[in-house]
Amino acid sequence: MKTITLTILSGLALLPAALTAQVRETPVTLGLAEGGNPQGYIQNSNEQGILFSTTPGGPGQLVTYDKIRGEGLDKLIRYEERNEILGTPRALFAAGKYDEAAAAYGKAAQDYAILFSAPQNFASEALFYQMESIKRAGKYSLLAALVKVPAAVTISTKLVESYKRPFEFTKLWALFGANDMAGLKVALEAYQEPVTGQAKLLRSPNFKKLPSNEISQLAFLRAKVYESEGAKDRALEDYYRTFTLANGNDVLLSKLAMGAAMLIQKEDPRLAAKNPAALTQMQSIAYVFSKRFGKDTMPPDYQAFAVRPVVPKLAPASEKEGGEKPEGEAAPAGDAKPADAAAKPAEAAKPADAAKPADAAKPAAPKAE
Repeated sequence: MKTITLTILSGLALLPAALTAQVRETPVTLGLAEGGNPQGYIQNSNEQGILFSTTPGGPGQLVTYDKIRGEGLDKLIRYEERNEILGTPRALFAAGKYDEAAAAYGKAAQDYAILFSAPQNFASEALFYQMESIKRAGKYSLLAALVKVPAAVTISTKLVESYKRPFEFTKLWALFGANDMAGLKVALEAYQEPVTGQAKLLRSPNFKKLPSNEISQLAFLRAKVYESEGAKDRALEDYYRTFTLANGNDVLLSKLAMGAAMLIQKEDPRLAAKNPAALTQMQSIAYVFSKRFGKDTMPPDYQAFAVRPVVPKLAPASEKEGGEKPEGEAAPAGDAKPADAAAKPAEAAKPADAAKPADAAKPAAPKAE
């Protein structure tokens, strides 16, 4: 198969596979407005059309997009190798092997870089999922460079609408990966409600009405900004908001937020002083974390807190005032179990804008097929 010198993704060499990749002409079937449905090969693409040949390595001719049936991005271009090329990285992604998936998606993006200017091409899709895999693997620093490669813009311009919003959130994670907290703080402001009127009384601005999977990401990233500024109480609130909203729809983010919250609480000097409120709060989140993710996944010095906290019961008002217990009132059972304050530790700290999360959705990216 004919190869073309790779130039379009010179900035993408972030993974070993990218160092030896070659751009490959790609078998397609076109649906022409006039001329039937020819089969052949895309040898290159640009904003005007595709370089198309009916034989591998043969002479190509420009077929402009207006000659292909379909409106906008819905052009009748069938990429014959899409499922074959993306099959392996999709399987790795679905299995949670995100480092391997990132490498496989990155190789696909480079091998088929000639497609980047074509509508709904699978090279742009592979680049998107390379970023998503890197994000889920926690390698945020790699995103900082990857979102800036020239081909990254094709995620917004050549793929359907469902990719655009998640890509904007990937850019936020890239700012975090670059440790650009000032830039991240400014970017997050676009997602917050204006601080006017009674909103000035809030410790942190409310987020705009958004899907819960988006607010959970925004809250986590804002918590990181707060931590960088030394505002640990505000960071803790946003971490609680994050794992409350992410619970059930983004397991990785929920785990990250709970771990970050425990780290703040573990370093609280009140905990070392055995303050009852601080101890109860730490035990609550540690207990829930251990039940969901396993006690063995916690650092050893955290495991001691992974117990159901004992919350003292409040005495009836009549007893507080020294009055007698009303006649006929049953005494509490001597073996009654303490209230399960750890069952939902996040709800007590849930801010107003997270009280009614929108429809839970899968993590920020469109579902990999």
